[in-house]
Amino acid sequence: MKKKMQIIVFISIFLISTNFVGISTANNSLNNQSFVTLGYSPQSHDFGDMDKGEVNITSFLIWNAGCCTLHYGLYENEEWLEVEPTSGDSIGEQDTILVTINTTNLTYGYHESNINIITNDVNANFTVTVNVISNKIIDITVDQAWDLLTTTSNGIQIPIDVRTEEEWKTEHIDTPSPENPRHHNYLEWANPNILQEFISTYNGKEIILYCGIGGRSKNAANILKENNFDGIIYNILGGITEWKNKGYPTEGYTTFQIMNFQGGIGSVSVDIKNNGSFTAKNITIEIKVVGGFFSGINFTSSCINCPTPLAPNATETESTRKDGYILGFGPIEITVSAMAKNVDKVTVKQEGFIFGLFILIK
Repeated sequence: MKKKMQIIVFISIFLISTNFVGISTANNSLNNQSFVTLGYSPQSHDFGDMDKGEVNITSFLIWNAGCCTLHYGLYENEEWLEVEPTSGDSIGEQDTILVTINTTNLTYGYHESNINIITNDVNANFTVTVNVISNKIIDITVDQAWDLLTTTSNGIQIPIDVRTEEEWKTEHIDTPSPENPRHHNYLEWANPNILQEFISTYNGKEIILYCGIGGRSKNAANILKENNFDGIIYNILGGITEWKNKGYPTEGYTTFQIMNFQGGIGSVSVDIKNNGSFTAKNITIEIKVVGGFFSGINFTSSCINCPTPLAPNATETESTRKDGYILGFGPIEITVSAMAKNVDKVTVKQEGFIFGLFILIK
């Protein structure tokens, strides 16, 4: 009998010192667990709606729900998530894990990611979700606007002039591509169709609004916010007035003068003069010659988006020679059109006469 009792005690000790088939504990439903058992709470966190560029923090608890020592490590593969600490041990006490989220580089919309919990018991996940939105109006100085608009490393911001057409053509800010300024008169947003067209075009984007001194652009920003514009809205304090005071570049519309029609051997040339105070950019010039007896001449020569800008008071000569020779006989009509990114189209017609390759201008 004594020998039988000793055997029973030996078996009991052996069972205590080895693994056993367990039931689900804490947040896991796994079999073949050791006495070391992972416990953590909660299992997830939804940050809800967050503005782009916003930072927020949550936490969860992790502990050993069994005996002995629980060793754990925390791993995440997202740049917008940060976990602290990333590892630890527990013999039963609860450790606080901090989870920091930064939406600066996230696109607008819903995002979900798992923080992996690796232990000497089981593996599990803590799930993080967030919906990135923007209802903020952010006031910025002209210096901050210049920094944003001269680099794309922080994303692409689109400058928008909300003043009248006349003000825009007279002078507006000048910034490098692809962040060139655009014009939308916000007073036209009283028409709901025009407002919704603007929102559809720029929704989800980062826009920088400006006007003369900052008042109208603020009003425009508030209109967009009230109509659920989903993007980041920057407002330049001081507008284009402060922009110019700080010495940042501007551009405006200029005017072309078409003059000095010249005939030649199988060609026509003409001078284009910039009569304004701003440099003309992305120039397009077209010379069309039609006529002759039996309407046998239909010749077009053009320079589209000419790479060389035309400075104020400068003159450029454009000839049809680069596109071939004009040949025919009889009266002709020469039509010259010139325009640019910041020049409204100008068209002038001139009559002439062609005799073989010889062209005379009346």
